[in-house]
Amino acid sequence: MKKLIAVLAAMIMVLLCAAVTAENAAEAIPASDALQMFNSEWVDAEGSIKIYPEEDHWRVYVRSGNGAVEWDYCCRYDGEQKALVTINDSENTKDIITVNDEGSEINRSTVYTDGSAVFILNENGKLTWKDEKEDVGSGRTFEKIGWFQGTWDAFVEDGPWYELNCFWDIEEAAEGEVYSGYKVEIERYDGEEYTHWVYSCTYNPESNILSSLFGTKEYAEKEGEPIATVYDDGAAEFAFDDEGCILWKDAIENAGEGLLFTVSNG
Repeated sequence: MKKLIAVLAAMIMVLLCAAVTAENAAEAIPASDALQMFNSEWVDAEGSIKIYPEEDHWRVYVRSGNGAVEWDYCCRYDGEQKALVTINDSENTKDIITVNDEGSEINRSTVYTDGSAVFILNENGKLTWKDEKEDVGSGRTFEKIGWFQGTWDAFVEDGPWYELNCFWDIEEAAEGEVYSGYKVEIERYDGEEYTHWVYSCTYNPESNILSSLFGTKEYAEKEGEPIATVYDDGAAEFAFDDEGCILWKDAIENAGEGLLFTVSNG
């Protein structure tokens, strides 16, 4: 009898373990979906949102365009809603930030630590922010722009140094231009020679690639010399490799061959 009970107990434990494993496997699918859906920087005309996974939760930073207000949320992925929902009610903060003329933070004061919010994609794939504390996200939708923003460096051993600056351009397009999206500027320093490429790009969230609509190249033989336009019909693409470095595919003269741009400003 004791042997039979022991066998039954073992069978029950196996079934329980199998159920837990199946449950964990089921949860892994929406977690993967969430990575594809949310892991990115997002922008609208009034500010930006950065979303990325941490060890056991999702981190969501919302910042006003002038950098004066910042919301910091700790979230979980809700598979039924396909949304990020706040957890840890005492760790969801709103801060007021004071910066100096150079844009550096000099003071930060916390307004509250019990924020509550839901982040979900609408039918057009735009991110919506339902702020359940003050409703400041009402009516706003954010566009996915990947992780290209920032300053990136590439070095050639015993050769030139390249700096790539990438930022989302939310200003109105100049007359005759039809783009809205990223600006990519690349500066090349080789002794006294200076070369400057500028691209206006669109972002494809499916491929995670920037593709240029406009591109120019400028050159000066030495510092202080006039900068001359080499061409104004440049074309390029920018993508990430498996290590998170930016690759520059220049369609005009293959100037980006062999270069790996690593982020320099975090």
